[in-house]
Amino acid sequence: MIPQASLRALRETLGPACVREDEGDRVDGEPLAPTLRPADAGALAEALRALGRLSLACVIRGGGSRLELGNPPRGASLLLSTAALAGVDEFDASEGVCHVGAGTPLAAIQALVEPSGWQLPLDPPGAGSTLGGALAAAALGPRAQGFGRPRDCVLGLEVALADGSRTHCGGRVVKNVTGYDLNKLYTGSLGTLGVIESAWLRLRPLPARVALLEFASDRLAAACAGALAAGRRPSARAASLLASRADTGARPFGVVIELAGDEASVERDAAWCGSELGAAPAAPDALARVRERQGSTPGGDGLRFRIAGLASRCALALAALEDAGAELLAHPALGLVYAGFALPGREDPEAAEAAFRCALAAAEAGGGAALLEAGPAWAKRGRDVFGDLGRALALARELKRRFDPAGLLNPGRFAGHL
Repeated sequence: MIPQASLRALRETLGPACVREDEGDRVDGEPLAPTLRPADAGALAEALRALGRLSLACVIRGGGSRLELGNPPRGASLLLSTAALAGVDEFDASEGVCHVGAGTPLAAIQALVEPSGWQLPLDPPGAGSTLGGALAAAALGPRAQGFGRPRDCVLGLEVALADGSRTHCGGRVVKNVTGYDLNKLYTGSLGTLGVIESAWLRLRPLPARVALLEFASDRLAAACAGALAAGRRPSARAASLLASRADTGARPFGVVIELAGDEASVERDAAWCGSELGAAPAAPDALARVRERQGSTPGGDGLRFRIAGLASRCALALAALEDAGAELLAHPALGLVYAGFALPGREDPEAAEAAFRCALAAAEAGGGAALLEAGPAWAKRGRDVFGDLGRALALARELKRRFDPAGLLNPGRFAGHL
């Protein structure tokens, strides 16, 4: 609980409208309240300075769709929301760039730029996903096959550091510069190094043609090979494999393919997928179902792992998980596998341990690493959900010390419990 004297100091410094005592949330079982909701970037910087003076640590919240990601917070007292830092304050339709506040929902950005012939190259699961949250978590969806990673669309960032300093890196155009690429450092750092205020984004032209196809197989290896081959076609924007749930009566393994580009390329790749894979037109919501599955856990309170490995060994990782009865989704050409494990309603450390062992074995088979994206707080206790960073942990620890020496931003949440 925050001492009343500290609450009074926050209200006096930031104004009562910024301190929402009736708003809060639970993060990995830890109750966090109140919520600080700065109205603009200047107020965000002032809020961080006030937290530093009062030695109050916070958990940063965007749209809230990825609060499960990360280790349990350590010593955090309240939430810091970027929801009010919303809006597109510049959009250059001739160049395909825009400047967007961190609290802006991704859906709102897409709705603004699409009539001008552009698309936002971000599509993570989560209906309420905001730009700042998606970048901080480096969240991606099935279209990462064609869009690239979240960091690829970032031209520049404005970031508030833990001491309230306002900084920027990059800009609205790509330049040849020397030095560190801080855009890539902040993207995926889970808000532990600074709070993203806004970003310059590079958009993509809307494709002339989009085709959505699907096929199914009774064999996992065949479905994975087909998805991998489809994902390597020139116009492939997504190629996702998902195991059908047992009660659907469908063939056990389905593959959804999205092709996008010029008419000729899409037509040629669609014909190839039809003749070589037996793919046929899919329902309009097929990719939305993939995205929904990617963001869900069995029973709503199970464990969901993301395993990143080699595309060439994706089938080996999937086979290890299939034997354990995991719920499966994969983007084979990206080397990404998502595995869901159901858990009993009560705490069952043995069931959680078995799921962790299986995910780690699958990661080893796939030549990569496993990350627990979502799970109940009790299953995270005594673990690092990011796995073993090895020698990279020393670098991560030093970065945290340099950027946030007092440990005020998302303390304990990143790899190594930083």
